[in-house]
Amino acid sequence: MSPKQIRALDRGLMVIEALSHGGSLSLAQLREKTALDNATLLRIIATLIERGWVRQLLVEKKYELTHSLGKILGAQSRAHPIAELATPILLKLKENPLGLPSDLCAIIGDGLFEVVESTRSRGPMAQQRTGLGLRPSLFRSAHGRTIITSLSAEKRARHIDAFLNRARKEDIAWHKTGLITAEINKAKADGYALREAEYWEPPFDETPEVGAVAVSIKNKTGIYGSVSLIWLEDQFTIDDLKKAGLVDQLKSAADTIAQALLDNKIKAPD
Repeated sequence: MSPKQIRALDRGLMVIEALSHGGSLSLAQLREKTALDNATLLRIIATLIERGWVRQLLVEKKYELTHSLGKILGAQSRAHPIAELATPILLKLKENPLGLPSDLCAIIGDGLFEVVESTRSRGPMAQQRTGLGLRPSLFRSAHGRTIITSLSAEKRARHIDAFLNRARKEDIAWHKTGLITAEINKAKADGYALREAEYWEPPFDETPEVGAVAVSIKNKTGIYGSVSLIWLEDQFTIDDLKKAGLVDQLKSAADTIAQALLDNKIKAPD
């Protein structure tokens, strides 16, 4: 006689399999892929979250596999470890007096980094969706500027060369102006970087104008990425943020994320 299958385990594995192939999925998408009802899915997901195998995105509320499954599944099917560790820190940061949201960027290659978590709710700063998956400009975004400022001269040149090989014409034109040295020097002096005026990334609308300040996430192993605060420029300025102590809070959040990565023995990308 063949042993009986464990039905609950089979259902749990169905959810893991769906997430391993689909990346971040909503409850409705999981229901469609597994044919399980909402109540069953929610019990399975709660168990997987408790186990540390699944996490829920802060704003989009989709589910994805955590990086702890990285030795079993492919790199594209799991959350970036920086997103997992930064989640409580980002939520605390959004408790700031102005209620400003944040984007978290991770370096994923030479000249390449991506928004892996965000606390933006839908509205003027995220009219269609959150910023997840966006890959900002290395030259004109606050994230890009603080990252290249924090890199060594050798690594900075490597990242810039790689970015220019796939950059948009606007970024190439900006690089040719020779302003990059001045921007790096300013970011070093300030301890943060600002987004260039009128810079924004599709698919967002160009109006209203959004401002951003970012600081790098770094420890003794290197640079992991950056974290930002975002605001509407018709409501606040960078001076307003500094007076409210938010730039200092942003720096503190970046340091806390960097320490968490170090404590968990996660090294910065080379």
